[in-house]
Amino acid sequence: MDYYRGIDYGDAAVQAAQSTFTQLKSLYPARIDAQLWALVGVTPMLGQNDDGRIYDQADARQLVPFAQGKRLGELAFWVTTRDRNACTGAPYMCTNIPQSPYEFSRIFAAYTG
Repeated sequence: MDYYRGIDYGDAAVQAAQSTFTQLKSLYPARIDAQLWALVGVTPMLGQNDDGRIYDQADARQLVPFAQGKRLGELAFWVTTRDRNACTGAPYMCTNIPQSPYEFSRIFAAYTG
C-alpha cells in the first residue's frame, strides 16, 4: 500500500510482488513458479497514499496485466469507499485525485485470475 519511496507507485506495486515471489521461492524451493505466484496478493491504496505519493489509474492499468500474466492469488485495492467518491477530503472517503466514480473498480475488473 504505502511504499515510502520516491518511485512510480505502479512500478513499486510490481516490484513488491516480484520481491514477495522471490522470498517465497527461497522458502518453498520445491514449488513451481505458478504455485508461488498463486500465494502472492497485491493490494494498492488508491489515489493519494498516507505518504503523500499517488497510485493513479495508469498505475492500476500497469498492475492488472502484470497480475494477469503471473496469475496472482489475489488482486485487490484499498478501499471501495474511496473509489466511489471523486472528491477531495478524508482519506477513508476520497482518492484525492481526479477520477470518475468507481473508475479503479472498472480497471481492476479486467483481472480474471
